[in-house]
Amino acid sequence: MKEEVAALSKEPKLIIKDTGKFGLGVFAGEEIKKGQVIKVFSGEVITFEECEKRIKSGDEARTDTLQISLELDMDLDDVSRTFNHSCSPNAGLRKTSELFALKSIKAGVEITYDYSATVGPNCPASLWTMQCNCGSKNCRKMIGNILTLPVEVLEKYKKHGALQDYILAELKKITKLPDGTYKTPKYKKILIRP
Repeated sequence: MKEEVAALSKEPKLIIKDTGKFGLGVFAGEEIKKGQVIKVFSGEVITFEECEKRIKSGDEARTDTLQISLELDMDLDDVSRTFNHSCSPNAGLRKTSELFALKSIKAGVEITYDYSATVGPNCPASLWTMQCNCGSKNCRKMIGNILTLPVEVLEKYKKHGALQDYILAELKKITKLPDGTYKTPKYKKILIRP
């Protein structure tokens, strides 16, 4: 039993190469088993304000960071920021920044996760949305924060443990109303400076 756990905790070999459609992507260099940790994303932890400053100055792209709490982002290292989005991902994030396989991934297959599952409910569409052309049959065409996920997709991610700790904590504070909108806590306004 301990050997199985050790085997699942070892990060697999990863290959960065051109996807042929979306620039660089990260591919499995060997078979990855369902539930296996693929990579623990790392980088500098920064405030939203610092993140915005870097984006405005052109030092970062909006997709170069990962939200890890309501008011903190992680400025991802080069490998971590190379994983692409898919509306039908084969990986998900849990804990703070642990990417793991939602299903077994064969060697040579691109590893993707759903960016919407990592963007907090406090992040308005005016701050972050992204047009999607992932090509999956479930492509949503436009992706935004966690509350833009279809209910069945959000429930699937919850069931598979594919949500970060801070997202899970926030979802407990949010009520879905009969009209399909959400009642959220009053979040600190995120200021976008010119």
